[in-house]
This record gives sequence, structure tokens and C-alpha cells, in this order.
Amino acid sequence: MANNRLGEALIDIQTIIIVGLLYWLLREEQDNAYLRTWLFNNFPLGLYLLSPLTVVAISGTLLILTVARIVLFVTGSNRTLVEEVLQRLKGLKEQLLELNTAEKSNYSAMILTSFGTVLALYSYFIARIIPLVALGISCIILGFTALSLPRQIGGGPGMRAMLEGATLSVEALLEASTVGRATYLPPADGGIIFAYIPLGPQSENLSLNEMRQAPKSLIGDHQKGLLVYPVGSELNRIPEFQDGLSLEEGLRYVLIESADICSRVMVEQAGNLIVVGMKGAHVDIQGKNYQKSLGSLPSSLAACVVATFYRKPVTLMDERKNSDRLIARFRLLE
Repeated sequence: MANNRLGEALIDIQTIIIVGLLYWLLREEQDNAYLRTWLFNNFPLGLYLLSPLTVVAISGTLLILTVARIVLFVTGSNRTLVEEVLQRLKGLKEQLLELNTAEKSNYSAMILTSFGTVLALYSYFIARIIPLVALGISCIILGFTALSLPRQIGGGPGMRAMLEGATLSVEALLEASTVGRATYLPPADGGIIFAYIPLGPQSENLSLNEMRQAPKSLIGDHQKGLLVYPVGSELNRIPEFQDGLSLEEGLRYVLIESADICSRVMVEQAGNLIVVGMKGAHVDIQGKNYQKSLGSLPSSLAACVVATFYRKPVTLMDERKNSDRLIARFRLLE
């Protein structure tokens, strides 16, 4: 251990001597025209190495390393400077890998930051072009700003998990019942969106008022229907829905920007028939009766948006999953 400490002390002394020699060569190059001529004819790179900025950069780096080694020596750290640097770099590598596993935009930010660093250093120490230095610093700032942005602006997996959990209470109500396709009822006077679920093997055609008067809990064996709160029952309270959004914009806001439950939404309408295509939709939920009656999670949310937008009852006719695309057909009821 003592020999290692002695060796490190000798290295520190040699580093200080090298810094002194660099400073002496810089002064000699500035005062000795013959030395400058010799360097120009025989070793042009020496002119760049002995430029004031280069000498300051090299000397500053060596002095920083020396101070770091002295600090490690004084604090009694068992690791050498190289080991300490490698340990820090390992932690930095893990942080960078964590940043790069989120989104492709992080890769662009890392490239932008690296490019800005190289451009700024080259422009300042070699090319000496100040505008390019400013451009490099701007790229660094933009890169770090992009890296500091949240990785998930929308809801993400956490929001999907909460929405799926919200279906379980409805699933518990329907667990022992035979259910038919639900009818989503539009909000009345800025209220809540309900879904009327017919119970039993045969369903009756009821008016909107009759469906609204259905009970909200199971009260008997011969009950004809049930009112439940779908996962999108409170969508009418979203301020953006009062700003005159189109149907496709509303679906995009709920399904993509808020719930992050699909990556793209397309809408086609022919009379009372509305077809909603969703790319990258997550359709698997634990509530099988919920899915059988109210549809999958994306379709259920889409039905709530349609009911809110048109202020009419909506029924999910069917939905088809094809690869990563989900196509849901809705029918507006008069």
C-alpha cells in the first residue's frame, strides 16, 4: 500500500513538472522567432499544441486530475483515480442506458448533445470560430432540455392499469348474469354517462327514458336491465370537450393523448353507423362480462366519446381485432 501511494505521489509530481514545461515552451515559442520557424517547417502540429488555448486546456486537465488524485489520497480512498473514474463512468453508463430505453426521441437528444459538444470544442480550441461555438452550446442546451422532458406525456401503462381496474367493479355486478350488448346513454344536463345493460337471454327495445330509470344494482332474479358506470362515465366533464372538438379529435384526445391506449385513430361515418379504427389498441381486460357487454377498453371509451359528442344513445355493434388494429362499429339510436 505504501509503495502504491509513493508511486501515485511521483506521478503527481511529474504531472506538475509537465505543466511547468508546457508553460515554459509556450513562453519560449512566443519570444523565440527561430523556434516558431523551426516548428513551422518541421513540426506544424507543434504550433497548435503550443497555442495558448491548447496549453491552457491540457494544463487545466492535468491539474484537475492531479487535484483529484490528491483529494483521494487525503481522504484515504482505497480506489485509485482510474478506478474511481471507471466507477463513475459505470454509473453514468447505466443512467444513459436508462435514458435511451424510453423513447426514440431520447436517442435524438443524445446525438444532438454529443454533436453540440464536439462542435463547441472544435470551434473554440481549433477553428476559433465563436459563432460555431455558440451553435454548439445551443445544441447542448437543446439536447439536455429534450432529455429532461418527461418520457410519458400521456397516461401510459399506469393509466391503462387504473382503467382496467375500474372495469372490475362492473364485472363483479355482472358475474352471475347473462348480459347483452350495452347501450351507452348520453349525459343529461352535463351529468354522467351511463351504460344500460340488458339482462337475460332476450333483450327488449326500450326508450331512452325507460333505460335511464333502470336500477343501478341487482334487485331481483327477473330484472330486465341494469345501469352501470362505464370507464368513461366522466368524460363529459373534460373542458376540451366544450371547445368544439370534432369526433376524431375527441377520440384522439381520450384514447391517445390521455389514456395512451392506442397509437392512431380513424373515423368513418355513414348515417347512424360509425366505424372507429384504432391502431396499436390494448384490448385485453380481466372483465369478460364487461368486454362481452360494453366492449373492450378502447371501444368502451370510444362509445362514451361518441355518446358525448352526438348526445344520443350509442350501441357497440361489434369489434374485430386484426393484427395490431381494432375496428369497432357503433350505431346511433334515435
